[in-house]
Amino acid sequence: MDAALKAHKRKIYVHTAKGVFLLIILIINFICFFIGAVFHNEFCVLNTRTSFVRYNRLQARLEQGLRTGGWQTVSLYSRFGYILKGTFLPNPVPSDKTVIFVHGIAANQLMGLPYSEMYLDKGYNILIYDSRAHGESGGSCTTWGYYEKYDLDQWVDWLEKKYPNGVIGVHGVSMGAATALMHASLNEPSKRVKFYIADSAYSDLEDLLTQQITALVKSRYPLWVLTLIKYCSVVAYIQSRFSYADVSPLRAVSHVTTPVLYLHGESDTLVPAGMSVQLYAATKGYREIHIFPNVKHGMAILDRRYEYQETVTHFLNSIPE
Repeated sequence: MDAALKAHKRKIYVHTAKGVFLLIILIINFICFFIGAVFHNEFCVLNTRTSFVRYNRLQARLEQGLRTGGWQTVSLYSRFGYILKGTFLPNPVPSDKTVIFVHGIAANQLMGLPYSEMYLDKGYNILIYDSRAHGESGGSCTTWGYYEKYDLDQWVDWLEKKYPNGVIGVHGVSMGAATALMHASLNEPSKRVKFYIADSAYSDLEDLLTQQITALVKSRYPLWVLTLIKYCSVVAYIQSRFSYADVSPLRAVSHVTTPVLYLHGESDTLVPAGMSVQLYAATKGYREIHIFPNVKHGMAILDRRYEYQETVTHFLNSIPE
């Protein structure tokens, strides 16, 4: 009788321990999912349409160009169900060469205007646009280049219809540069885009987040950071059907043969310049790289304008036929 009672109690203890353990696991997962959801929404949803005071002057310039410069408001319907808004800046001298400018996170098409004179002077038209979940374009969240590369491909479609035998190049900054590089992989079979210029690109989103969060909290043990990012990625997949691991320009360029120019500021603390060095080394085809000393993230066009323009000009003149 005592032996049977002890066995019964032992069984109850085991089942209770299993239940408590499972409950703890469920609670931990719930907390991690909650934190992951908060981080993902902060990272990809809430702050992408920030209005910067520094863009006020550029907004006035855009409005003037639309009124008196022959600039054209353009839009298209993304295959993912939202409107994309942009502006086409035709060259004063008719041209079938066009550069598509792709802006960075929490910016909009106005970011492309400081780059426009450089290309207009070289005989190109310019197409600037608001990426998904930015500016006046639709979309519920940014995906750091994953869906954005397909939207970029639709702008290439638009230009091909406008100039069937024209030349198309893409110039992106930060997230826009990462988008351009991932698009370059899509471009391989057709070669519709003739060159890419990637300014301040990250090589891999998970690596970038791991570095930034670990540095922010001054942690020597990034395992919990990696765990957080994995939960964020699961939330991203549930909400938008993409994962952070999908955002890897480094994987994309490993078979890209379209010419690429990498630009980066040496003092970039948001995206380390070493990431552009990684990308340069991994790129299969013709590529060039230029690192600007003492320049921060995405600031080379303002801080080193002449050097920037000369570097781009050299690259365009050096592209193999």
